[in-house]
Amino acid sequence: MGRGRVELKRIENKINRQVTFAKRRNGLLKKAYELSVLCDAEVALIIFSKRKADSVLVGFVRSARGNHEKKIISIFM
Repeated sequence: MGRGRVELKRIENKINRQVTFAKRRNGLLKKAYELSVLCDAEVALIIFSKRKADSVLVGFVRSARGNHEKKIISIFM
């Protein structure tokens, strides 16, 4: 028997929210690594907290080279 569904809603407690963010980020990184190994694929993730969103996006914009990257950037800007 599998796990039940978890109701997704914003975590009001700042500390709990930060801990959850860190744990889920690490889980996503692990899954991305597994996907890259299993499928011999290049995988890219952009994960950032609300506080650092601008600096992450600016850095990504500066490093963009191809049309595909620029199209993705335009979605977030």
